[in-house]
Amino acid sequence: MKGFILKSLSGDFYVLNELDNNTYICKAKGSIRNKNDNANLVCGDIVEFEHDPQANYSLITQLYPRKNKLIRPLIANVDIALIVMSTIKPSFDSYLVDKLIVAASLENIEPVILVSKCEFMTDEIKSLIDNYRLAGYQVVEVSSHENINLDKVKEIIRGKKVVLAGQSASGKSSLINSLLGDNYRLIGDFSEKLGRGKHQTREVEYVYIDRSYVADSPGFSKLDIIVELPIYAKLFKDFNRLSSQCKFDNCLHKDEPNCAVKDAVESGIIDSRRYNNYLHLMSEIKDGKHVWQKK
Repeated sequence: MKGFILKSLSGDFYVLNELDNNTYICKAKGSIRNKNDNANLVCGDIVEFEHDPQANYSLITQLYPRKNKLIRPLIANVDIALIVMSTIKPSFDSYLVDKLIVAASLENIEPVILVSKCEFMTDEIKSLIDNYRLAGYQVVEVSSHENINLDKVKEIIRGKKVVLAGQSASGKSSLINSLLGDNYRLIGDFSEKLGRGKHQTREVEYVYIDRSYVADSPGFSKLDIIVELPIYAKLFKDFNRLSSQCKFDNCLHKDEPNCAVKDAVESGIIDSRRYNNYLHLMSEIKDGKHVWQKK
């Protein structure tokens, strides 16, 4: 039988067979369990397994090739990353948004920005998220408390495997609760002293929500991104579109002259906050020297 792993716990793998809609608690065959780290089974893996109904015993016998794999959270075969940012407590963190967009894009995961607690939207945040929309990213303003745009979220994620990302206390677990219609997990209290939430999510687990599978993501904000800078420069959609107008083919939009991206920032087409995020993240990425190449 074929299925995918909803979660793992103490050496047991909870595997969903979508044909009979049953979940089987499986052990892993030694030849799979003892392979290198890249082959270790994780949440979201598609596997082949055998089930002995008389012994009530199930065994994973094969791991299928992955579409992608994230390390933090440890999850595979993700279609969409819902980047959840709050308007208040904690405040909207555009740097984390851009960092998560880059992390998702590197794994061919579609990033979708959800602005939670949207009833407290400010003009400052509104102008920023409008620039994300202009850049080509899907942005949805939501409120679990006021039941705003929850149906739109369901429409976006329907039939997909989805991971939630964002700050603690940004509204991820509240969103899952609202989409499920019952209590999924405890919701963390906001820490006034630290200005951030207490993470209640302890492990990665896919939960079925209206023909989609959604996983909360402990640790997804703690990212170390390793990528060559020319590739990194192409991961910002609007920057990449403008790059054809830059003087140099491999323009990094930082120190090069006649850069269309820098011109767009000067004219207000690209929000300066997003460009500063781009430069900040670039400084974190280790790479070799680059040589400008004229077209």
